[in-house]
Amino acid sequence: MMNRNLTRNDEAVSAAIATVLLFGGVISIIGLMLVSMLPIIEELEGSIERDDMSSQMMVLAHQTEILSEHGMPGDSTELELVPLDGSLTWDSTRGGMWYSSTWSDETTFRMKGILDFDDNIEIKHPESKTTAICYDDLRLGPTRPFYYSVPDWVENLEITSVQGIASPLGPIKIKLMIDDSLFETIEMNIDQSLTIDTNTLTNLKMESSHELAIIASAGQGGGALITPDNPSKTDDTGRSWTIPLPSGDSIISVISRDANLISVTESGVETNNIVTSSDDTRIGTSWTTTISLQEASIVKITTSSPSHMILLTETTGNSGIINLKSNSGSYLGTEFLTPQMTGYLELTNPSDSIATATWKGGGISIPSGSTESISWPPSGISGSPIIDIDNDVLVYWHNNNSNPNSIGAGLVPAHDTGFSSGMEHLFETYNSDTVDSIVTQIAGYSSQWNFSSYTSFNQTSDFDSPFYEFSTDVGNHQISILEGHPMRVYRLSGPSGMIELAHDGAERCLGIDTTASGWISTVLPWNTFSGTSEAQILEAWRQGTHPSSYSVDLIANNGQTDYSIVASAWILHISRLTYEFTSSVTGMEVAYSNGAVLTNHPEFLPTVLKQPNDRSGPGPRFASTIPALNPSSDSTVGSGVMSLDIELAYRESLASETAYEVRRGWYSPYGEAIANSAASGLEQSLDWTIYPGRLDLLTDYVGWVPDPSIGTSEAVWHTNGEPIQFSLQLSSLDVTMSEANE
Repeated sequence: MMNRNLTRNDEAVSAAIATVLLFGGVISIIGLMLVSMLPIIEELEGSIERDDMSSQMMVLAHQTEILSEHGMPGDSTELELVPLDGSLTWDSTRGGMWYSSTWSDETTFRMKGILDFDDNIEIKHPESKTTAICYDDLRLGPTRPFYYSVPDWVENLEITSVQGIASPLGPIKIKLMIDDSLFETIEMNIDQSLTIDTNTLTNLKMESSHELAIIASAGQGGGALITPDNPSKTDDTGRSWTIPLPSGDSIISVISRDANLISVTESGVETNNIVTSSDDTRIGTSWTTTISLQEASIVKITTSSPSHMILLTETTGNSGIINLKSNSGSYLGTEFLTPQMTGYLELTNPSDSIATATWKGGGISIPSGSTESISWPPSGISGSPIIDIDNDVLVYWHNNNSNPNSIGAGLVPAHDTGFSSGMEHLFETYNSDTVDSIVTQIAGYSSQWNFSSYTSFNQTSDFDSPFYEFSTDVGNHQISILEGHPMRVYRLSGPSGMIELAHDGAERCLGIDTTASGWISTVLPWNTFSGTSEAQILEAWRQGTHPSSYSVDLIANNGQTDYSIVASAWILHISRLTYEFTSSVTGMEVAYSNGAVLTNHPEFLPTVLKQPNDRSGPGPRFASTIPALNPSSDSTVGSGVMSLDIELAYRESLASETAYEVRRGWYSPYGEAIANSAASGLEQSLDWTIYPGRLDLLTDYVGWVPDPSIGTSEAVWHTNGEPIQFSLQLSSLDVTMSEANE
């Protein structure tokens, strides 16, 4: 047996162990390097996601821009969006934007809290007394129909579609709802009119896919001041009307301050009429004609000068109450253009002081809180007399050529707002041989109100029960809101009458009567949906219990009257198409919103990849067409290849006036980035460098300027103090997004 002498080589063992440890250390270092590099890799992947979808969103922005500005209703475009690892979705509550403009020099208008979903907003107008504020639900989007509540006294409806710059193709779908149950569905083409007999229908509400022009009447009819197709924001005059006339005889009277070329299109035949102006500056022009129809039809009127148009369907001079509008566009005012037709003029003075009205060759005093009635027109006047008053009053013209009684149906404007709805309504009835009926309609969601006269009572009205009717005798009467939202009041005298019926979300006005240099808190007259889910908000938009988009008119003192529209705004909740992806952090996105392409990559930094489109120049001009992209009810979302079918539904003019200040704002978090990005050329201004934040000293720059307030999402269109030729249009684009076919 052989003995072996084994010895341990410590140096070899140490070397082996060192090698293993070194290898482990290298592996650990590599692992740590990989861990530390992972966010960089993910960020690079996120950059690829961002750049890829940004380029696709740019194509989408270009296509929608062309379609919204140059397309006609029915025109469409298709494109595909190809996600990488992210997904496409619609965000309906965070894509809002707004524009505002002022119509009087040295006037500003600011707003806060307008893109949330509660029932409070704040406004700021320090230059003069803020009298009131009016809202209109724009019903923007394919799933938001127009609703029309019809009072029970109405026996007949003449209906056609409201005309815009580019009207929808149709057909218009109209649902007749009785007690919230479907009674009948009717389809009507855009160029057609429709007659509905409502004599046996009660609690009727109409749901329409498009906005309608409706003449509502009872008995032999009456008269109304007809809203133009595109009324002026400053005085409510117009140059075109599309009127659904009933069969039989109707009288049309067009009044204007200037010479006029009036065109009438009936059954495809156009006739032209020229009216020359008077040498007297206090006499306007007047033109009246009778139209006879064998069956109900549409008549179109166009004028060369801004005008008002009166329609009478009762042609014997026995019924009709016309609410005249002042030169400021409100029912309360200090200057009125009156018709030359034979009748009676009623002047109501709701103020606390006596008012004196004068016209060529005459005048009258109206005691405070009283009404005076005079035969009209004054003898010896050829043309349309202009009345001047030293206090704000209401003026009605009565189609009664035999007696001064007030016979027919007419609106009782609110004397706290000067418009159709408000919190205070003061009126007088003086028909000794007729019992008048008063019909109230809520212009909001809920209201508790009081009627005071020879008797007094309280009543509650709400969204589900909008009307309340009662009778009243001769005397002075007042309806006041105790709590809640404004009301609209109608006065009915006799079996016949006629009104123009507006949709339920139109002209909801609140009296403010405050002069303040700071912010004024006021109410949005709809139900609040603050803190609710997106599904609940979408349903509220559909039902009309909260506005999907709305316009605002600021009523204030302009030096002549307390009831002038000095500023307007348009607040738009427009769906945002969002591509969501993940980089080193979650929650990254690339979004298309109202013509802009936006992203929060990297690190949630709001970045503008493409500015919203607008046009400026030559000179102090500004024009913008807002592409309102809203998904249809059958659109899908997801991470596959998506096909988008985009169709132009309609295009309408929101404003085309001379403005003095134009502002634009955006929903956070991109509002501040858009405001700063739009003013990229401002850094070259020497005035802004020397006097930062001083718009009044900025003379070497024209364009967008971020509002000097800290952290603001507003921008002001600066023109060195010159009036702005302002044009704002809205194009409603319906998009259906579905998974693309392979």
